[in-house]
Amino acid sequence: MFINNKKLKITIYFVLIMLSSNLFSQNFGIGGCVIYNFQTESFGAGLRAEIPVKKLIVVPQISYYPGFNQIKEYYAGVSLHFNIVSYGNITLYTLVNGAYNGWINYESSSLSTAKYSNWAAEGGIGIKKGKCWKPFMELRYNVKWKEANLRIGIMYFFKCDSKNGRSKKKKKAVSCPAYAN
Repeated sequence: MFINNKKLKITIYFVLIMLSSNLFSQNFGIGGCVIYNFQTESFGAGLRAEIPVKKLIVVPQISYYPGFNQIKEYYAGVSLHFNIVSYGNITLYTLVNGAYNGWINYESSSLSTAKYSNWAAEGGIGIKKGKCWKPFMELRYNVKWKEANLRIGIMYFFKCDSKNGRSKKKKKAVSCPAYAN
């Protein structure tokens, strides 16, 4: 595999196992987003999944800031979302995120601490709306790099009934009393 870091490999395998075990759950969702970093004035894109675990939501995610930005980098990590308030199909949540940061063009930086492999920790707040398709918006702050970013995206939740937002249930076969044993 192209990844040399053993801890990163273990993290990726763990996330893949979690995803595969929850893939057919009605609460499992996947989606993407666009990202704007205010300090570096950079645009990026991200992919994520949402996996409910009791009262919190585990959100494995990756993001990438391509070469047309001043800083070219990627992140791979996991967020924990805590729902604060839900009203109808609108949910307000807080989040914490830990991630591996690969700063691809770190050599062009004047920072003495610049290096390829870094860590990142973020806190933030988000809002999402909907049932099966859920647009979302998050405002995050990276405590290591002292940067804020805005994420706007959409999630799709599997096995969702768009009328009530619940799991689609298989209809039970109706037995006929005339042929019952």
